[in-house]
Amino acid sequence: MLFKEPQPTRKNQKFFGMVSFAVSGITSLVLVVTTTMAVEVKKPQPKEVGLQGILPAEVPEDLAESPEDLEGKWAKWGDQVSDLLGKLYESELNLAQQKQTLKALQAKIKEAKGQANLAEFNSRLERRVEVADAVLKTLGQNLGTVKAVQIKSKQNELAAAVKALTKYLDTLQNGNGWVDYLQLKALQKELKNSYSEVELNDLLKSLKAQFQSRGALKDTEQRKFFNRKQFKDLEKSVNAFLAQSKPGAAKVNVSKVRQQLKALVSNLEEYEASQSSHNAFEARKAYALLRQELEGGLGSLTSALRNGYFNYNLRVMVAEDFVNRLIHDSTSETGPVVDCILGAYVTGNQETTTEVGVDFKPSETTLRFDLTLSGVTNSSTSGTTSQATIYTDGHHSFWGGKEVNFNGDLFTTQPAWVKVDANNTTVGASTKLDGVPLLSKLGRNMAYRRTEQLRGEAEAIAAQRVRDRVRPRFDEEVDGRITKSNKKVGGELNKRLRDNGLFPSARSFASTDSHLYIRTRLMDTGELAANSPPLNISAKDSVVLQLHESVMNNSLSRMGLEGRKISDQDLITEFENSLADVLGRKVKLERPPVDPDKGPNILAFDKKDPIRIEISDNTLKIILRCGFEQKGETAVPTQIITVPLSFKVAGDKIHVTRGNVKSSAVVKPKGIAAQIARAGVVRKKMEKAFPNRVENAQVKAKLENRNVFLHITGIEPKDGWLTLTVGNDLTVEKHDAVPPPVEKTASVK
Repeated sequence: MLFKEPQPTRKNQKFFGMVSFAVSGITSLVLVVTTTMAVEVKKPQPKEVGLQGILPAEVPEDLAESPEDLEGKWAKWGDQVSDLLGKLYESELNLAQQKQTLKALQAKIKEAKGQANLAEFNSRLERRVEVADAVLKTLGQNLGTVKAVQIKSKQNELAAAVKALTKYLDTLQNGNGWVDYLQLKALQKELKNSYSEVELNDLLKSLKAQFQSRGALKDTEQRKFFNRKQFKDLEKSVNAFLAQSKPGAAKVNVSKVRQQLKALVSNLEEYEASQSSHNAFEARKAYALLRQELEGGLGSLTSALRNGYFNYNLRVMVAEDFVNRLIHDSTSETGPVVDCILGAYVTGNQETTTEVGVDFKPSETTLRFDLTLSGVTNSSTSGTTSQATIYTDGHHSFWGGKEVNFNGDLFTTQPAWVKVDANNTTVGASTKLDGVPLLSKLGRNMAYRRTEQLRGEAEAIAAQRVRDRVRPRFDEEVDGRITKSNKKVGGELNKRLRDNGLFPSARSFASTDSHLYIRTRLMDTGELAANSPPLNISAKDSVVLQLHESVMNNSLSRMGLEGRKISDQDLITEFENSLADVLGRKVKLERPPVDPDKGPNILAFDKKDPIRIEISDNTLKIILRCGFEQKGETAVPTQIITVPLSFKVAGDKIHVTRGNVKSSAVVKPKGIAAQIARAGVVRKKMEKAFPNRVENAQVKAKLENRNVFLHITGIEPKDGWLTLTVGNDLTVEKHDAVPPPVEKTASVK
């Protein structure tokens, strides 16, 4: 050792002893403090109650401020709602206080119903309150009872499967052998009585082993028979019951339930803010895990999600008046009359005028309506017998209908019915006594009297002639059109929707005396859909089409643009082709201008949500996540670009106005100056691609033998919904290419 530690003297020993004591004391103190701190750190945190830890720590941004320009009682309403939301989200309320706050918010929501200026805010508020209330109800259940009900349900399913297999085997010659082999009678006994869980599980485990070893049976026919559907149904029920009866399965994992509820709520909030497909997927995932854990205990939560996030995202309402003006048709036919009525040979001419229409009928499951027919036949005939000739003017009114139902796939019809009100007026007569003084008048009077005696019978025959002529033709023409419609809709259109991944996951069809209602939902397993529309549809509107942002975004997701590079021109072409595939006809869209020197813009889409639509506050926002490349320019890395569009219908014009374009980098750049420059480049590109423009509010459509001009009277973006209204000023231009043939309306061979 280079250096030797000196031996301490006595004095030094005393000094070091004091130091040692001090060090020991300090060390002990440190240990005590550290231990105390450690104990404090490890203290169990207060148990979270109700919505604590599940709701966000702050009021959602779209609820943080009440709508502007509220006055009087509604300004006070806004302040009260803000206070309640602050308590719910940002205060540690106990369970009773949470329930009280939710109840107060529900009262405020009800109070604001029907207020147009609060409709959007109130709808957003209602979704959150309904979900929060459902979360409390889910947690407030006796979760042990929920699990017991689930086990009982699986037991009932198992008992039904055992009974079904036993009944099936009883019909077979050697079925009793299989009943004994599988111990089905013992199993039925255990399920029927208050069973011993151990004995039942032993029976089921033995049965499961027999199913698993069915391949070991030496007899080929036995193996084949053992694989029949009836056995597999029982096997499925056995496996489900055993899975439910595993140790711990009978107890709900409350911590896991709270964790998934928190994941559900947080992802719903992120989805509200961004329409992110990732958050939609995570929300659905959390809900699926909750269903696995709670199954039948999710009634309130499922109802809240159906109303706010699983609802129909495309809705159409059509008024009867609109359809009547759309399909109204009036035809007039003339022709000769050659007939034999009550022994008289009848000849002459007649003209029939016919009108068609529609009459809506109430139905909760289909679009139900009558195609209606009304008209009048005017005739001028002479009926000749050996005694006299009677000249008659006929005026026969008729009306009828044929019921049609549409369920989304198929139109079905009922036989047509026709009623006739026949009226004959005798306008003259001639007899063989004409020209004979004194007798000619007598002869005509006798002919008139005889004609009057036969009037009722003659009019009944005339009515039957009209029915026999009108009803078969009405049936034939309608059924022919229905056959074509079934081919176009049930066959071609639905096939195109399925081929493009756009066939609805849910559909609803209904009708009333005045309107048809079509509601569909485009939502895959990892997607969300719509809330209830905030707009009350007025009955006077002829046609209302409502599209939720989710149906647009879910449709865009099927285009596969993620991570692709494509020119803006080719992108428009893909949109045109996609629409053409669905509609079955060519579609032409407006294209952005192309720089003659630099060529088209190349869009480099992000792998996440390349194009999304957001609708709120009377604005439709197109959100692009992409970079740009163009000849002669420095490439712009991926940006989040928001292009807001607003709409105003004034007379026969639609004004589309672009708001301020915003651009932010996905990856934060090294210098702010670089991003400012990129944002300027992006803004110029977007302004060229989305210029302010004025469109014609009148849209032309071709419908068989006529041109139809539809007048768009309203475009309203609100709370996720884009509502288009077609007004009452429908114009129809009919053009018959070929005149209808003249037909004989009655004849005698």
